Amino acid sequence: MARHLYGRRWIKTTLMAQEGACQLSIGLDVGGTTFAGGVFAAGELLADGSWSTPADKNAPAVVKALADSVHQLLTRANADISEVRGLAVGMPGNVDRATGLVKDCPNLPVVNGLNMAEALQNRLGQLSVFVANDAYCATLGELRYGAGREVENLLMLTLGTGIGGGIALNDQVLRGPRQMMGEIGHMIIVPDGPKCGCGNIGCFEAVAGKQAVVDLARRYLQYGRESRIDDLTGGDPAEITPQVVAQAARQGDEVASAVMNQVGYYIGLALCNAIVMCDPDIIVLGGGIAAAGEVLFAPVRQTVKYRSPYTGFDVNNIVPAALGNKAGIYGAAAVVEEGLA
Repeated sequence: MARHLYGRRWIKTTLMAQEGACQLSIGLDVGGTTFAGGVFAAGELLADGSWSTPADKNAPAVVKALADSVHQLLTRANADISEVRGLAVGMPGNVDRATGLVKDCPNLPVVNGLNMAEALQNRLGQLSVFVANDAYCATLGELRYGAGREVENLLMLTLGTGIGGGIALNDQVLRGPRQMMGEIGHMIIVPDGPKCGCGNIGCFEAVAGKQAVVDLARRYLQYGRESRIDDLTGGDPAEITPQVVAQAARQGDEVASAVMNQVGYYIGLALCNAIVMCDPDIIVLGGGIAAAGEVLFAPVRQTVKYRSPYTGFDVNNIVPAALGNKAGIYGAAAVVEEGLA
């Protein structure tokens, strides 16, 4: 018997010692533009990698890319698929955990209606395959292995192409009867704001997701103000990314700082609403946009401080994801471990 720590609890996991025993778990974290994966043994990351989501973005191409990544990960880990206990895939949007069906994936709509678990089993053999919401996976990863290891109540946001969220109460990540709990990206922040990928108007994701950051920077630059953003992109608006904006903001650029302040304000408003709904011990921000660091976290914390005094929430407990962009693959691996426990 081997023991490993899941959050504040010790869970025993039987690891068969005989030759050929299935000891490994694989976690995949799928995004609209890229996806990542990792091979784990009892919570320890053995090998990982990231790939572009297929440019043609048809369902068979996505499934093939995910299956191919599994084989590449196993090669990097010097392992064979016969050693794998199971695979879990974190998908953006609404999925049916029980069947593996992808119901609604706004940032990768070509897989809507696809039974991802069945499709991957057909390519990988009768491997146990689990499908979960990507933000659920990131939340579980941080709860078990990251910033939430010492708490039982956590709110997690993943800020990237889309905005996902997850809620952990009493050391368990919850999704609700229709798998919608924690879908903070579709909270209405600006009622007359831009249209979201989900079809609604003014969603949090539409004003603070990847495209929103890029569009805001482009609008500011249209006024002709000098900016480090132009230096970093060679003056090509098509080259603007949240990472470029964050880099310019860290260098003191006024335009980029204004963009980060506006996005941070929207994130802070969303957190104010979420705090009164789930009363977390800590709030964890992950994903590519959160990698901006203090140029984003400062306006977020300032907004929560002045807009949510009633709750008494300590803004110092708004923290970056300890696992960075790997929270999703850690959490997906934990889905395998807990699904087969």
